[in-house]
Amino acid sequence: MKAWYWFLKIILYPIAALLFPCKVMDKHKYKKYDRGQIIITNHLSWMDILYVYFGLPGGLKRALSKKENQGNKVQAALMHSIGVIFVDRDKPELSSMRTCITALKDGQTLSIAPEGTRNRENRNLQPLHSGAAMFALKGNARVVPYVIHHKGKMFRRNYVAVGDPVDLSDLFARRVDESVLNEATERFRIAMQETLDKLDVWVEKKGYKRKNKQQKREINALDRQYNAAKKEYAKSSRCK
Repeated sequence: MKAWYWFLKIILYPIAALLFPCKVMDKHKYKKYDRGQIIITNHLSWMDILYVYFGLPGGLKRALSKKENQGNKVQAALMHSIGVIFVDRDKPELSSMRTCITALKDGQTLSIAPEGTRNRENRNLQPLHSGAAMFALKGNARVVPYVIHHKGKMFRRNYVAVGDPVDLSDLFARRVDESVLNEATERFRIAMQETLDKLDVWVEKKGYKRKNKQQKREINALDRQYNAAKKEYAKSSRCK
């Protein structure tokens, strides 16, 4: 699965960058941890998964999807091969839940949209389901918000943002009951909304352009240091 995922990612990345371009705010906050990780994202369109797969660095990211998206056998087999886990939203199967928790305990990354269905309002988060909280607590996972600015369109740039990890340390030792799930889910909602608010400001003030200018200044400064050191070395060599 992992080799096939990387093969597709490398082959399809140039196409994805052309068809579904996106700028990522605070990409440095997404890191590889020593335990499983859950990416919680808002859900605006089918393109969301592309922003997760191609917008974030790193390896295999397994995504949860509703069972109705399996389609025919060929489509289902292809989606399984890139790590998609299908879940029955009305009657979650123990096997699917066990697969998710085992994946997290094995140090893998899951992408989950806690809203459960596409958000037609676009800006305000819908009520979140508690499934992501259950997986995070049962799988002792790190949880990172990753929000999308607007509904994706082909050839139109979108903007996404990585938020600060959600602190669940005080909940891991507690029994996972309804109150604990509600508390964790509320923390997810707050973290996602705060990240979305920051992303709105970043897009409005064109923060992605300032970032590019800063990177260019840093590169130019390094080039000047390198050229100065090169001239100094050449000068000392002539003196010898």
